[in-house]
Amino acid sequence: MANDEILLGAGEVYMYEFTGEAIPENTVIESETHNVGHTSGGASVDYKPEKYDVKNSYGKTVKSFITKEDITFKTGLLTWVMERISLLSTAKFTTDKVKKVRKLTFGGGGSLKNVLVRFVHTKDNGKKIRFTMIGQGGNGFTMEFGEKEVVVDSEITAIEYIKGFLAEFEEELTDEEVAALGA
Repeated sequence: MANDEILLGAGEVYMYEFTGEAIPENTVIESETHNVGHTSGGASVDYKPEKYDVKNSYGKTVKSFITKEDITFKTGLLTWVMERISLLSTAKFTTDKVKKVRKLTFGGGGSLKNVLVRFVHTKDNGKKIRFTMIGQGGNGFTMEFGEKEVVVDSEITAIEYIKGFLAEFEEELTDEEVAALGA
């Protein structure tokens, strides 16, 4: 990325329950079926490592290790589907065709769903920056029915569902950027 490039926060968010063994291809993740619709307030990624310093007898740090990494993805969902809200909690989604209703029922506990989250930002040059994470809700969400549009503010925390993988950023490069990398 050029030093003078300024990224704006708009992007597409994709989420779905994940039971696979590897991260799928972009075309699988970035389908209309998995698109959560419009977002409000953009999205944020919060990375918090826990560091351990090894000190010698003089109190000087001689080596440091990261012993724990916490990654959280937050976004506001402007157009939301009740079934997708179930990805953020232990709630069960059901549809009753006879009564013509959909329900999201909270039962006070249970296992959280594993959710694949993908945020895609398209740069001015048409290339994409992708953030991918497998996580779980469990941190709650907020829905405010007020004077403005209803936005579901959600928070998902990364889990190591696939060994050695919490999350990743991927940036597509132009031919010029690849050439500038050299041999």
